[in-house]
Amino acid sequence: MMAAWILAFLQLCSAQNKAWRIVHPNQKPTQYSPTVRYGHDAVVLGDYMVSTHGYFYNHPKHKPDWRDDTWIYSFTEGWFREVHLSSTENPKAAFYPSSVAYNGKIYMFGGDHIVGDGSRGHTFGLGSDEVWELTIDPITPVPFRGPLLSLFSYANSRNITISTNLFLKVTGSWRRAHAGKLAMPSIAPRARACHATTVMDGKMYVAQGFDRSDLWAFDLEKFTWMMVHGETDKGPGSRFAHQMVAHHGRLWVYGGNVWGVSDKARSDLWSIDPATELEWRFEGDGKGMDEAAWPAVRAHHVAVYEAGNAKGEGAGMYITAGLRCPNGPCKCREDTWRYDFESGSWVELKADNAPIPRYSHSMVLRKDTLYVFGGESMKPYMYHNEIKALPVTEFGFGGMSIRDDL
Repeated sequence: MMAAWILAFLQLCSAQNKAWRIVHPNQKPTQYSPTVRYGHDAVVLGDYMVSTHGYFYNHPKHKPDWRDDTWIYSFTEGWFREVHLSSTENPKAAFYPSSVAYNGKIYMFGGDHIVGDGSRGHTFGLGSDEVWELTIDPITPVPFRGPLLSLFSYANSRNITISTNLFLKVTGSWRRAHAGKLAMPSIAPRARACHATTVMDGKMYVAQGFDRSDLWAFDLEKFTWMMVHGETDKGPGSRFAHQMVAHHGRLWVYGGNVWGVSDKARSDLWSIDPATELEWRFEGDGKGMDEAAWPAVRAHHVAVYEAGNAKGEGAGMYITAGLRCPNGPCKCREDTWRYDFESGSWVELKADNAPIPRYSHSMVLRKDTLYVFGGESMKPYMYHNEIKALPVTEFGFGGMSIRDDL
């Protein structure tokens, strides 16, 4: 009882202070900061966020900039560093790949590839069907490294260049885990981008993307593909720029664009048990409900999963921002919502200083805090390389508000 009163008091005290905070500002690319980008991906790996690939149009150089670099951000020390690769064969620059973390490694699938010298910009339909595995080498602890790097970053902003490799040089390597159609036997999904990916029970699940409507599972131990179901007009159908999470043996897909229709964006929610079911189950779309009870239609948003306690209580899915392009001008979102798996209801997390409305950004959840990185905005038109953070405990969610012994 006392713990409940303390929690209620803390929530009351923080109720007036619900706000996103900047942990890494928008800035010019340096050894301390990646380029702006969107259509990239990011995952949590221990105390770090690892972000890779992406795209933006380089206006000063008047040409597209396809990214094949990988960056790592320290949640505990607050630094950004590029991962120096020791591998000689690495994945090509790609737009809209997806990745998952599993057993201390990162697995990336798909994404649109650069065409020629990249001057043609982005062309849908030239996707990859390969799976790549990324290993980040152990990072040696250094006393006072965080404050020292902050000091060097400040010096760099004053045009004083100081090498920081003595304090921190992050290394890693890629290797091709599956060659797609070139593998023998060639059992693999077709090339794609703008698909949805999540990990469950040692498998990376890949759903839809482009004009695809199929569902596949990649065994992260055996490096083999299995088709869960083929092309179908049932369930989410042919869909892209949607999101997927896993919860209690089920895959959950929310939102995205439906291929081949004018007003493409949706706000529907679907689920499937890939071990026992071949058809998706409709969970709702908010039609006929108050706008405060269900998020608006969107695509190119982000979703992350919150596991809850050991009993599975308090599990949820967070979504943020995104884009809708009806017959008129496109509109970016800036809102953040949470879906509760137990009650089947949504709640909006209203907070000050929200990220500028954007789409094709990334978001991760680490220790009860959401971190949004990158993306593109339309009003104002700009790209981002900032990181903004929002503690979900300020809204009564997260591990601090859920006890395992209840």
